[in-house]
Amino acid sequence: MTTKNSYFRSTLLPLVIIPVGGLVTLGLCYLLYLFIYNFVEIQFFPTDPTSVPAATIRRVYTLALLVLYWALLRTKIPDLLKATILIGPLAMFITTAILSFYEKPVAAMAAVVIIVAVCIFLLYRYKQPWLYYYAVAVTVLTAIALAWPKV
Repeated sequence: MTTKNSYFRSTLLPLVIIPVGGLVTLGLCYLLYLFIYNFVEIQFFPTDPTSVPAATIRRVYTLALLVLYWALLRTKIPDLLKATILIGPLAMFITTAILSFYEKPVAAMAAVVIIVAVCIFLLYRYKQPWLYYYAVAVTVLTAIALAWPKV
C-alpha cells in the first residue's frame, strides 16, 4: 500500500495541484494587477481613464513578479509549491509579451517560443524536477488562451 500511496503523492497529486493551484495563483496575480491599475487610474487619471499607461504598469508589475519569484526560488519551500506558484508570474510574463505584439501574431508567437525555450533551458541547466516542466506547459496553454488575439 505504501507504493500506491507514494505514487499518488509523487505523481498523481501534483498533476492536479499544479494546474488548480496555478490557476488560483494566476487569478491572484491578475487581481493584484487590476487593483494596481485601478489605483493608478483613480489617483492620477480620474478625469481621463484612457490615459492610464496600462502597458507600462503591466511591464513593471510583471518584472516585479519575476523578481519576487526568483527570490522565492532561493527558499527551502517544497518544489511542488514553487512549481505551482511559477504559473502566476510566468503567465503574466507571457501575457505581457503577447500583448506587446498584439497586432503582430508572428512576433507574439516568436516571443512566446523564446520565453519557453529560455525557461526549459534554465530548468534543464539547474536540474529541476518534472514538476516545473509541467507547470511551464500549463502556463503556456493558459496564457495563450487568455491573451492571444481573437480573430
